[in-house]
Amino acid sequence: MKKLFKGGTVVSGTKSGTVDVLIEDEVITRIGENLTCPDAEIIDVTGKLLFPGFVDAHTHFDLHVAGTVTADDFESGTRAALRGGTTTVIDFATQYEGETLEEGLQNWFGKARGKANCDYSFHMAISEWNPKVCDEIQKMIDEGITSFKLYMTYDNQVDDKTMYQILKRLKEVDGITGVHCENSG
Repeated sequence: MKKLFKGGTVVSGTKSGTVDVLIEDEVITRIGENLTCPDAEIIDVTGKLLFPGFVDAHTHFDLHVAGTVTADDFESGTRAALRGGTTTVIDFATQYEGETLEEGLQNWFGKARGKANCDYSFHMAISEWNPKVCDEIQKMIDEGITSFKLYMTYDNQVDDKTMYQILKRLKEVDGITGVHCENSG
């Protein structure tokens, strides 16, 4: 499927200008003035700004934590994201007690598959640490999951010794770590 956006002001990281944009199978294939493509659907965007899609790197869809569930699932949350111009979300896949990281990740893929309205990826929240989970870290990195979340609060928090072990392991594989701390102020 081809779409040709005509007459819009394209805004990039370095400049903006009035040009046409041709998209084929969800990929931008040409940008330029007075583009033509006989088999494309023509969409007049004169007077509109065309941005590349935004990325929301901190979402929580269908997350069960601390005795509650977040309000949005992947269907409603990504629909709202698109409405605001966000075309990619990075949600927090969570390993619940007794699960491997792979099981936790597959659970989140299952929540998103067939429901997400935009592109998505995941950070991996580590809730349980043992030698098997330690070994799985490299597999997560190899699958493209390079950022990990640790909790210092809620029912899936890790203790200080465990956090140190996880941080040490993530440093070995060049992983990125985010930590959720309770606000004491």
